[in-house]
Amino acid sequence: MHFKLSEADYDFSDVALGLELEACFYYEFARESRAAVGEIDSARNRMKARTGKSGQVNFSSHVQNLIQSHILMSLSITSGFPRTPWRSLSDKDRKILAKMIVSLPHISRYALTWHNPPLSFTLNEPGTTTLDMWKLKIQEGRPRLPDNEPIKFGFFAVNMKYGHSVLIEEFRKYLRHFEGKPMLETPPFEKKTVKTKPPGRKSIHDALNALGAMRLRYHCDTFSEAKKKMLVLKDKPHGVFYARRDSFNRACNSALRHFEKLFGWLDPTERPIHFTEGWRGTPK
Repeated sequence: MHFKLSEADYDFSDVALGLELEACFYYEFARESRAAVGEIDSARNRMKARTGKSGQVNFSSHVQNLIQSHILMSLSITSGFPRTPWRSLSDKDRKILAKMIVSLPHISRYALTWHNPPLSFTLNEPGTTTLDMWKLKIQEGRPRLPDNEPIKFGFFAVNMKYGHSVLIEEFRKYLRHFEGKPMLETPPFEKKTVKTKPPGRKSIHDALNALGAMRLRYHCDTFSEAKKKMLVLKDKPHGVFYARRDSFNRACNSALRHFEKLFGWLDPTERPIHFTEGWRGTPK
């Protein structure tokens, strides 16, 4: 799937640091994966064929774990994927991808600990006589409480090997569940730039700029043509600009490495859709 190049496909300078930048990072590199687009097209077709019936969507055998399937599922319900660049996505689509980013560490933890979780609750299970006795004991010698008093009765199990930080985080998720809220809260995107220390050439913005360079090399005949497009972005914070051909080409190779790390599990032999070994106007 090739697309007509627009500035939004190589200029990510206005993407705010933090959650939005991370979501943009996954999304834009996913747009470069034929394998990911194929998986998502198949998943969307299966969802349409159900005619309103709910159920689990299965991906191919290349998808080996919960994290991989969660990434693809999030992309499959993002209506703008893969043709719409991040900067042109709807707020609804951006929120879907932000939620994906927030949930990834929790899904990773679940995948590693589901067989022996750090914290487990059982609430109001039918037939638990001892639980009924516990409810009565709590009320003994105390004024009768209103029927709508928000007390949660149940059994819990705490695995102390996970440490306080993990257990507290898990308990907070259950508290949100008891309150009728989603267990994971997705914060809003930052409206203003977050001040951070200069990260050198290892930040997410640099990875996205490398992706922009790769797309420019695909669509432009020469480095001079690409450089003209970059010049208008030179003075923008985090704007993509490479003054020399060799640094530009290194950035393209860096984009390839990022792609392999993010989506190499789908097809280890795949190259990004817009990757070329050289310039179209010069010998490859």
